[in-house]
Amino acid sequence: MKTNSIFYVLIVFFLTFHISAQENRDIETGMPGDHFSLEGALTLFQQADSPENFEKSLNTEDNHINNLDLNEDGEVDYIKVNAWTEKEVHVFVLQVAVSETENQDIATIQLEKTGKEEAQIQIIGDEEIFGEETIVEPSDEGSIKEND
Repeated sequence: MKTNSIFYVLIVFFLTFHISAQENRDIETGMPGDHFSLEGALTLFQQADSPENFEKSLNTEDNHINNLDLNEDGEVDYIKVNAWTEKEVHVFVLQVAVSETENQDIATIQLEKTGKEEAQIQIIGDEEIFGEETIVEPSDEGSIKEND
């Protein structure tokens, strides 16, 4: 009987901890990153067939991934995607023009070839936007996970 009580207490503890952890992820920080979904951007990137299509889908209003207004003009900022390659690593920098002469990095997607048909992908949120470097990558099951 005592074993069952301990078992039930542990179940309640882990359920409470899991629910609390999920709630903390959704808490607004007051940082601009509250208005941009790294997870959503990574999913769109995985579905896009080119950097141009990724940029287009990233800036589509219906997807609710980008709601940034860094230049405070009352309109959602357009995110540019700049891409380049260094050996086996493809880098995609997401930027917003905050003025005519200044851009702000939002996040960087890194795609590194790790085998003939394998690659590692992650999106890294900029510290100035998210408050701290935030890394999101797909888990083994294909879903997205966040690493702080």
